[in-house]
Amino acid sequence: MGPTELLIILGIALLLFGGSRLAGLGKGVGRSIKEFKNEVKSVDDGKDPEVVDAEIVQPDTRNQTDQERRIREIEARERDLQAREASAREESLRQHDTGTGI
Repeated sequence: MGPTELLIILGIALLLFGGSRLAGLGKGVGRSIKEFKNEVKSVDDGKDPEVVDAEIVQPDTRNQTDQERRIREIEARERDLQAREASAREESLRQHDTGTGI
């Protein structure tokens, strides 16, 4: 792409966006490039990565057994509720059938 094409593209961009927007865009691009260069430079300085001491924590088995017990209780309640719902539905159908004489 030659200088003539670049001037034409720049002229069209200037007409579309206006001078103040293009100036702000250029300023933002410049800041981004500067920030990128600073980050690359800090990585190239050879700084050692930050080392953090970590403690290995074993899972608490008491909490797991409590959770498993709670899950079993909830599942038992759910089965009981479903059984009550089914019997209530059957009773309702029986009452409906006796009321209509079917």
